[in-house]
Amino acid sequence: MVASTIAQSTVVDWGSVQECNVIGEGNLRPRMAILEDGNPIVLWGRSSPPSNFVSTGTGDAFLPAVEVSMPGVAPSVADWMGSSIATSGSASWVVMKAQPETSSPVCVRRSNDGGLTWGDTIRVEPNDGRVARFPTLIVTDPDAPVVQYMQFEQGWAGARQVTSRLVGGVFSTPVEVSAPFASGEVCDCCPGQLLGSGVRAVALYRNAGSNIRVMYGAASQDGGATFPTGALLDETGWLLNACPSSGPAGYMAGDSVRYVWMSGATNGSKIYIGSAHADDLSLGMQGLVHSGLSQAVTQNFPRIAGSNDTLGVVWQQTAGGQNEILFSWSVSGVNGLSVPDTVNVDLTGTQRTPDIAYANGAFHIIWSDMQSATVRYRKATLNASVGLEEHTDAYTAVWPNPVVDQARISGSGWTSAVITDLHGRTVMQRSIRNDQVDVSSLAAGSYLMQLFDGKRKHAPVRFEKR
Repeated sequence: MVASTIAQSTVVDWGSVQECNVIGEGNLRPRMAILEDGNPIVLWGRSSPPSNFVSTGTGDAFLPAVEVSMPGVAPSVADWMGSSIATSGSASWVVMKAQPETSSPVCVRRSNDGGLTWGDTIRVEPNDGRVARFPTLIVTDPDAPVVQYMQFEQGWAGARQVTSRLVGGVFSTPVEVSAPFASGEVCDCCPGQLLGSGVRAVALYRNAGSNIRVMYGAASQDGGATFPTGALLDETGWLLNACPSSGPAGYMAGDSVRYVWMSGATNGSKIYIGSAHADDLSLGMQGLVHSGLSQAVTQNFPRIAGSNDTLGVVWQQTAGGQNEILFSWSVSGVNGLSVPDTVNVDLTGTQRTPDIAYANGAFHIIWSDMQSATVRYRKATLNASVGLEEHTDAYTAVWPNPVVDQARISGSGWTSAVITDLHGRTVMQRSIRNDQVDVSSLAAGSYLMQLFDGKRKHAPVRFEKR
C-alpha cells in the first residue's frame, strides 16, 4: 500500500561566508557566544605577539576587532587550546590563561557593551603555588561566572580538573571535579568544557588513568558551588600512551546533557555523540556522528550547540590531505542527525578548529581559515517547508520479516537505507538496488531501517534479522 500525504520537513538555508577579522590579527582556535540581540561575538587568539581579540557580528558584517588581552597579560594560545567566552544578558565574559604558564594566573574580564570595551582583569585561581591552564567558563548569572580549569602541583604533577565561581567579586576556593570520581590523573593536554543552565552545571573532561583516554563528567545542582556526582560518559575505552590534545564539548537540554568528543578507539580518529542525565549522569545513547567512514578519514575538534532536541555538530575532517569543516544537525535529538554538509566554500587551504552556537532557529558557525589567515563565519537557518511526501505502509515496507540476507522494499524510488540498532546507533548504510537491501552481514537481532530518495525519507521501520 502506498499513501501520499502533505508533510512538513525542516531544511537548512545557508548564509554567505563572512570574514570576522583582517590579516595580521590571528586566527587561532576561535570561540563564539551569542549576545542578547541575537548577534554573535567571536573570540580568537594570535601567537605573535600573544594576544586575544573579539569581534561582534552585525548581521551583514563584523565590527573591527578589539584586543581583550591587556598589556602585561600575554595569553596562552594555540590552534588546539586557548581562551573562552560566554554571555548572559548584557554581560560578556572572557577567561584567559596568561604566560608563562608555570607562574602566571588565569583571569577573567567583563564587557557590558557587546565586546566594545572591557573591564579590569580578575584573578581566578588562588596564589598558592599551583599551576593552572586550559580555562573554560559558564555564565548563567551575569555577575557570577563559573570557571573550570586544569590544576597541577609544581612540576606539572597531579593533573586534575577544578572549578571556581565568582562570589562578591572574588573567586571561591577551587572545587575538585575529577579526582573524587576518575582514577589516576586527567589527560593533561586535553581542555575540558563547562556547561550550565539554571542551577544545573556539568564539568566535562578527558581522563587518562592507565592511559584509558575517555570522557568523564561531574554534575552540580547548585549552580557550580559543589559537584557531588561524577561518572564515566564515554564507553569507547580508548587506550593511548600519548596525549590527543582534544577535549569534549556539550550543551544542556533540560535535565539532559548532550555532548561530543573524539576517540581513536576503533577505525581511527572519529567523532562521537552521546547523552546523559544532567543530575546523576546516567548514560543514554552513544554512537558515531557519521558512520561508515574509512580509517583514512580523520575527524577532530568537535563542537555542539542546541536547544532541547534541536542541535548541530561541527568538526574538522581530513581526507586526502584536505581539511574541511563538516556540519550535521537534528531537530529530534541525538538520534536524528542529518547527513553531514560541508560548511566551508573555499576548497583550497586548510580549515581548522570550528565552533558553533545556536539561537532563534539558527546555527552560527566559525572556523580558522589557514590560507586567508582569518576567522570565518557562516550562518545556517532552520526553515520549515511543506511538500509532498510519499511513504509506504509501515507493516509492508520491509519484508520478509524476519530477514535472512536480502530485505525487500515495498514501493519504488527509494535509493538508500540507513539501519540503526534500537539504541539509535547507525550500524549500516546501503544503496537500494532492485528494491532490495543486502543485510547479510548484520548480526541476528532487532533493527530500524529508514529509507531515502534524496527528497523524501520514510519513518524508521522495525525489522528482525535472523
